[in-house]
Amino acid sequence: MTLTAERLHLAYDKREVVHGIDLTVPTGAVTVVVGANGCGKSTLLRGLGRLLKPAAGRVTLDGRDVATVGTRRLAAEVGLLPQQPVAPEGITVADLVGRGRYPHQGAFRRWTADDRAVVAHALAATGTHDLAERRMDELSGGQRQRVWIAMALAQQTGVLLLDEPTTYLDVAHQVEVLDLLATVNRERGTTVVMVLHDLNLAARYADHLVVMADGRVLTEGAPADVLTEETVRAAFGLSCVVVPDPVTGGPLVVPVSAARPATPSTV
Repeated sequence: MTLTAERLHLAYDKREVVHGIDLTVPTGAVTVVVGANGCGKSTLLRGLGRLLKPAAGRVTLDGRDVATVGTRRLAAEVGLLPQQPVAPEGITVADLVGRGRYPHQGAFRRWTADDRAVVAHALAATGTHDLAERRMDELSGGQRQRVWIAMALAQQTGVLLLDEPTTYLDVAHQVEVLDLLATVNRERGTTVVMVLHDLNLAARYADHLVVMADGRVLTEGAPADVLTEETVRAAFGLSCVVVPDPVTGGPLVVPVSAARPATPSTV
């Protein structure tokens, strides 16, 4: 599935946040969107997932304007985990994850053995199986975040959009979640689009990196090509040096004190 933004403008009331973006999400790859706070990252993701109606332009999925696709059909093809999802009061973990199966069920929403197997796998993959009978409002922030990711996985869509999926997670769980999403991409061919704040995690997990600034795409491409000292300075106002990641060999951003300019790396 090819997800594309064409001259996309997005606004809240009359305040435009995203200004005429053209973006084709690489099919079957992991794309990560980065940028400073307020640059439009989350707004762009909301537009791609049809949570926000374009002020101008359009979003297409395999050439179809997503505005013309039925709600159930779109939910079976594009999964979206927003930044701060809200669970129905009193719902259990198993019931919430099970809701990811609704787009694939008929009008009477009859459960099948396949549905049960998919939910069980999503719970196991996110380490939430032991929480299945607990209510969402009893969980910690990190536990809730993993349950929401389990629901998104249970949806089994061709495209998965996630806005800051590592929110509330400690470093170990951040890496676990990103490893899981990389595995889903690799084994299922799922197109994954994520908004992340951590530049180094973004560089490590992205096949394709989109850097935004002031509601526009500043640059995009392979992390090694676009994550440069000049790009970081332009997008974040941060002086840094970029050195090879000792684990992956990709770019690793090392901030430099604002009191002195970045110097070329000799590594």
